[in-house]
Amino acid sequence: MNPIAIYSGSLVIYWSALVIAAGLIATLFMTLSLQGSNHGRRFVVFLLIPLTVIFSVPLCRAIHWYCHAEQYGSLISALTDYSSGSYVLAGALLGAWLAALIASRLDNGSAARLLDAFAPGAALAIAFIRLSALFNSSCRSKIPVTAPALQHLPLASGVTNSAGQVEYRFATFFVQFLLMLVICYLLLRFFYRRRNVPMKSGSAEGNTFRMFLLYYGACELAMDSTRYDSSFMHFNGFVSLVQIVAAVSILALLIYYSVHSVRANRMRYYHWLIWIGWFLALLMVGISEYLVQRHGDWFLGCYGAMALGCFLMAFAVYRMYKSCCEE
Repeated sequence: MNPIAIYSGSLVIYWSALVIAAGLIATLFMTLSLQGSNHGRRFVVFLLIPLTVIFSVPLCRAIHWYCHAEQYGSLISALTDYSSGSYVLAGALLGAWLAALIASRLDNGSAARLLDAFAPGAALAIAFIRLSALFNSSCRSKIPVTAPALQHLPLASGVTNSAGQVEYRFATFFVQFLLMLVICYLLLRFFYRRRNVPMKSGSAEGNTFRMFLLYYGACELAMDSTRYDSSFMHFNGFVSLVQIVAAVSILALLIYYSVHSVRANRMRYYHWLIWIGWFLALLMVGISEYLVQRHGDWFLGCYGAMALGCFLMAFAVYRMYKSCCEE
């Protein structure tokens, strides 16, 4: 159920919508501030944010339709009737990239610099989107919380089942809300401390947004596994679409920084150590996902190992990035 905040005649505004709107406003002001400090044109942000929303909403919806076609009459109905159904946030990555390509034409054509200013705000927007789940029934975690002492936020939230009874489950979206706030903070630190640190090979522009992809990808790789309504591709029912996008994004960043590091430093022993460590961490994540799907009561150990694996994957990419920089 989605509680109503404002009801006047035919106008109905839900609390979840107000929370998301507040997140977009906060994102707008944060991006304006960072764009100015990055010597960019602030007015471009007023084009970037609306375009991101315009592109992202249908893309996120279309991906959800592909994964959950049984919930819609057709693709056309999914894209025209937003009164029901859901979204896959992975589509927002493409939406933001398309919006930056267009908006950057008014900012000396630097899409990478514009995305750098947008990255911390994007993390903040996602945090508010996840927070909005507290005001509806979309926080559908599959991990039960049976200990009474833990049956409250930030670890658990009450969900009404089909029998009308309240069950307590791991508060996936609220925990992700907290993680995205941490990621927003880390991106702000990175933006102010390292956005102008020159790379030995390549431009420093775009690194803040790449760190957003790295942190967010590592977060989603673990958190999406805790949901029972994850979206899967038609040919794969083991790893969700969001997990695939997250893993591919992290791998792409590893390749990107590896190419620049080898080009700048030549092949070194630490390259092999980072690559081996990354793939061992990926193997840890994969095995944990396999075990938690086969043995649901092992979730504590499996998700602990998965979280560690995701952290090590992100750490390996960050170390490769540091090897590219002029310190």
